[in-house]
Amino acid sequence: MREALRCHTRPFPREAIGESLMSLSKVVDLLHAAAELNRRTPLRNAQMICFPSGIGESEANELLVCGDLHNHARNFEKFQKVAALARFPRRHVLLQEIIHGGPLGPSGEDHSFDMLLQAAEWSRQFPGRVHFLLSNHDMAQVQKIAIMKDGYDLTDRFTRYINQYYGSSAPAVHDAFNQFVYSMPLAAITVSGVFFSHSLPGPRDLASFDATIVRRELTLADYARNGPVYQLIWGRYQNQEVLSTLSHAWWAELFVCGHQAQNEGHGILGDRMLIIDSSHNHGVFLPIDLSRQYTLHDLAAAVKPLASVM
Repeated sequence: MREALRCHTRPFPREAIGESLMSLSKVVDLLHAAAELNRRTPLRNAQMICFPSGIGESEANELLVCGDLHNHARNFEKFQKVAALARFPRRHVLLQEIIHGGPLGPSGEDHSFDMLLQAAEWSRQFPGRVHFLLSNHDMAQVQKIAIMKDGYDLTDRFTRYINQYYGSSAPAVHDAFNQFVYSMPLAAITVSGVFFSHSLPGPRDLASFDATIVRRELTLADYARNGPVYQLIWGRYQNQEVLSTLSHAWWAELFVCGHQAQNEGHGILGDRMLIIDSSHNHGVFLPIDLSRQYTLHDLAAAVKPLASVM
């Protein structure tokens, strides 16, 4: 069902971000610059992006949130169009899980690295306003964890593309990609308590989960298989106990996540969690007014289909 909805769009053309980015040095410099922006954005506190109330004249007043993109070129183009960051200087955007998906090249290689470069360039054009959330596919790529889909390994096909394009210089590109991934925050939160992360730990991991990871520096052990970062970004099938426990731990009223496929673009879990999905033809985005309070019903009603963006 999900695959029937997914649009097999064209690969992102490198020319759209400038022919100069074809060179190794430009790609590496771009990823390093985007990583530095992730680390140094004024809104970042430890592993969280903390959005202000939006009331002050110089504050961010609106946030547009994307679900998993998985290299859906048309949806990303529409998201950039509706965000219109050049026209709305107090608007911010939140992106997640850009890689793995879309059409394959003649050798079966995954071209989603090109969309990642486009997103990195977007963040450089609007520093401090384009934010990324760490996702499980990002870490799987860094840690060389196979993700099998339709009989092939998504991680291998992404690696294959970089290796084919950059040849003997590919290790430098992989290293820059890894640094970019490790620079990504784990979560974001609004003053009104809307908490954003790629996912949340599942019920079996709740007892061992270290909720302090969003408020401190991370170690390599935190990223290890079955460590707290892994539990956060890979978790599924959350229940009311998970939502209630983490709500108290993080002073969060509501949770907005991706990770779990939604054929209609979004879904509700329990009394606190909205799941959004931007990776197919019914994909959606979520606009948030940072100056107001939300109920779960309000959040669900605010979801907008990307197909409606002209």
